[in-house]
Amino acid sequence: MTTDPHAAFQAAHPDFHTLFPDGAAPEQLGSGHTWTEGPTYVPARQRMIYSDVRQNRTWAYTDDGQLVEELNPSDYQNGHTLDAQGRLIACSHGQRALLRQEHDGRWTTLADRFEGARLNSPNDVAQHPDGSLWFTDPTYGLDKPEEGGRGEPMEIPGRWVFRLAPDGTLTAPIRDRHKPNGLAFAGPDTLLLADTGENPGTYRYHVTPQGEATLQDLHFTVSPGKTDGLRLDEQGRIWSSAADGVHVLTPDGQPLGRILFPETVSNVAFGGPGGKTLFVTASSGFWRVPTTTRALTL
Repeated sequence: MTTDPHAAFQAAHPDFHTLFPDGAAPEQLGSGHTWTEGPTYVPARQRMIYSDVRQNRTWAYTDDGQLVEELNPSDYQNGHTLDAQGRLIACSHGQRALLRQEHDGRWTTLADRFEGARLNSPNDVAQHPDGSLWFTDPTYGLDKPEEGGRGEPMEIPGRWVFRLAPDGTLTAPIRDRHKPNGLAFAGPDTLLLADTGENPGTYRYHVTPQGEATLQDLHFTVSPGKTDGLRLDEQGRIWSSAADGVHVLTPDGQPLGRILFPETVSNVAFGGPGGKTLFVTASSGFWRVPTTTRALTL
């Protein structure tokens, strides 16, 4: 628990402090991890799921305050989201696949090949309002033994962003990034995509109803570090990971402030019983921060 409730919050704009209730402070819920990632709240199960990619496990923090192991081993799951039916979607480094957990707990492979070639290592995933699932496919899970890499080669000639349509059709609408990573929709026609490779930053793409995507601009960068994961709140504000914590930006990418953490933050997600808790994956730790806002619903 942070002893000084103000020490963790650095405002760049007066509106920043309105995003948190009086006395708010980061609270550590889990420790002893190696690289936490992929937080996603599952309302049907009343729990926040997250990964420890390098320990090859997933964990859950329940609404009644219990931290429990979910999967061990997890096939090096990384990012998660929910589909239109509230089922958990997972990016698996180990299976080089996008997976779905059915309501009975079984796992279904949604995509593991594109035009006959195996995917690299799906990293993060977001659902579009049309029900399609967009996921990034860099090579971290191939390059890093600690994240599931087994020395297997790339089979796809790039590190792309894929779109899995509701009918199961897989396309690759974004092929111009170096290391695509976290992603989030700001609206039906706008995708924000973090690139943690050369020229790191979060890029804005125009998305068409046909599932095509066109680069618009470099939307924002963070310093220190890079945006790994990001989420948007109900007003379209951007909550981005960074090396020193969580950076909060206006919808057009201007800084509002930051929440400082003692370790590099990888990702964030809103959840909890009222939806106003920000959960934070930060290297060896798992944290929460009370807020006055909720996740954007499209």
